[in-house]
Amino acid sequence: MSFTQITNGNFNLLIIPLPMTSNFIPTHDKQAGSQLDEAIVEDHSVSPTLPEIPNPDLKLDFSDIIGPSSAEEEKVQKRASNVLKLAEKNEKLKAELKAMTDRIEAAERRKIQLTEQKLAEELSQES
Repeated sequence: MSFTQITNGNFNLLIIPLPMTSNFIPTHDKQAGSQLDEAIVEDHSVSPTLPEIPNPDLKLDFSDIIGPSSAEEEKVQKRASNVLKLAEKNEKLKAELKAMTDRIEAAERRKIQLTEQKLAEELSQES
């Protein structure tokens, strides 16, 4: 028989494995031990009747896992395509607007510069 000793902090534990038979049941009456053996054997030999479980309908289609039907999928794809096209067009229009704004600002700066040059020339001619 093998023993296992475990030390845990301040405690020493000694574990002694015992088989589950009537020979190791502490009793003074051998007849009680044999009756216990018979009860254990009877308990394991007779299985109770279990109610019958009906088979559930576990029908699962591959399309259930994949997603919506093809008509719905086409509609979603078309909307996604339209959104993408609109986003691209929006970016293009923003770029064009920025280019036009830059040209207008450059023209206004040039106009101010020319006006200042003209005033400077007039002042220099008067002197």
